[in-house]
Amino acid sequence: MAALALMTAACSNDDNDLTQQPAKAEGIPFTATISLDQSATTRALTENGTTIEATWATGEKVALIYTVSATTYVKEAEVTPQGDGTATISTTLEGSPADDTDVTIVYPASAVDGTTKDVKTNLLASQNGLLTGTGSIAEKYELRKTTTPAKLKIDGTTASLKGTVTLTNLIAIFKFTLQDLSAAAKSATEFKVSANSGYVITTVTPGSASDVLYVALPAMGDGTYWFNATIDSKPYIAKATIATATVAGKYYQTTVKMATIGDVILANGKFAVAGTDGARAKICYLGSETAEAANGFNHGLALALNDASTSCQWSTSTGNVHTYKADHSYSFASESGLQYNDATHNSEFYPAFKAAITYSPAAPTVCCSSWFLASGYQWKQMIGATGLNNLGLTGNAYYWSSTERTNGSAWIISTFDVDWGSWSSIDKDGDSGLSRVRACLAF
Repeated sequence: MAALALMTAACSNDDNDLTQQPAKAEGIPFTATISLDQSATTRALTENGTTIEATWATGEKVALIYTVSATTYVKEAEVTPQGDGTATISTTLEGSPADDTDVTIVYPASAVDGTTKDVKTNLLASQNGLLTGTGSIAEKYELRKTTTPAKLKIDGTTASLKGTVTLTNLIAIFKFTLQDLSAAAKSATEFKVSANSGYVITTVTPGSASDVLYVALPAMGDGTYWFNATIDSKPYIAKATIATATVAGKYYQTTVKMATIGDVILANGKFAVAGTDGARAKICYLGSETAEAANGFNHGLALALNDASTSCQWSTSTGNVHTYKADHSYSFASESGLQYNDATHNSEFYPAFKAAITYSPAAPTVCCSSWFLASGYQWKQMIGATGLNNLGLTGNAYYWSSTERTNGSAWIISTFDVDWGSWSSIDKDGDSGLSRVRACLAF
């Protein structure tokens, strides 16, 4: 019986082995006070004349980013404003961080990418042009961050921050007021800000057409920037030269005067209404930024106001000596047969705007390429956007393109059909007496 009792006890212990489990980590309560980077031109929630005033709002959240044993944590902390430009933030820290652990603080918490554990790289890619309200700058893009990590202060079972912690602005706010070149207000349904290369920094799509748009942008270095807009279903464009880099955390207000198809480019590279003295070329096509880079331009095409030559061969012309080289790699999109597709010649591909043409007057400065002979593709874009009868070409004539049909012939556009024209080809060394050259600009 004693042996049986021992056996029973042993079985009972095996079946009901009780092992002490570690206590569940409850986290460390965290409370601290942080401040905005306040200055006279700091952006935030409300516009006050030439400034944007920053205030905290109850219910907002900041993100605390810290690393413990190679694991990075992102904890949201609720904001309680104090009414003096500061706010108390509170949350519970996980992972048992040690005293002096680096912590980065980002406002708003929604700006943090959960995968990269940092500010979203595409945060400014799409905006609605509003300063306040749903999806606005105040809600989504009023971005602030500690420029250097703060330090956690772990005091027994509670946590806070060491020293004074200030969140610094990472972006600037721009108030763009849109007008045409005649200073008439214009409301856009889409507005893009692009670098000179054609890279789109942000796209603004307002809920309803508006001539005033608030746009959050990073600090931008000096140089040329472009603005594209859709206004009354038509493309508009403007460019601005920034002489001094913009500063994050500042508020800028500017009127953007925008050109459209039919306006002109002056000798100094500026846009103006048709008929303005000093005009060099007429805007005939506005493109879609980098989508057209492979076709020799980023933003648009413009034609000279007069013919460069009135009777000329493809390789040379009378009056001025023009040397053209075919842009074999350009296609006419859906029109089969208009592409000279010989592999040897295709290897000679080069951007069409590098085809130099000695043409007077000189091409505008600053904004554009040198004069060049448009490719078949570029002619098609201009005709499609403007209409052949609005290009300002001479009637009943043929205009050379830089696109070959064969080794000995090239494509020309006829203006006998004033609506769309018609394509044909003639020998490069041929001249019907009606063959002309109209120089083109890319910008």
